[in-house]
Amino acid sequence: MTNVLLAIHLILCLGLIILVLIQRSEGGALSGLGGGGGGGGMSGLMTGRSASNLLTRTTALLAAGFMVTSLVLSLLANAERNSGSILDDNSLKPVIQTPAEQKPTEPGAPLAQ
Repeated sequence: MTNVLLAIHLILCLGLIILVLIQRSEGGALSGLGGGGGGGGMSGLMTGRSASNLLTRTTALLAAGFMVTSLVLSLLANAERNSGSILDDNSLKPVIQTPAEQKPTEPGAPLAQ
């Protein structure tokens, strides 16, 4: 499930990047497709205002989806981790042997360093 959600998250991320790069900062996004954007008739594919509204709404939807998938992925990653303390993890404890726990060496064997 995490892999599928991660794939969806990456697709949303790429779509969001593309949509933001398409938009103009003045709000005239994709106005070239509207036949100049000046006339309000049916001369082009989209007028400047309708292209701007479509891109703004699509960007908002992709941003909301990106935030939701980010939240769910972080919750899943937290749930997979141990619920115990980091101090309970045996891999982090230093390995210190007291002299009583050390194995006796055989006579004539080289000393361990």
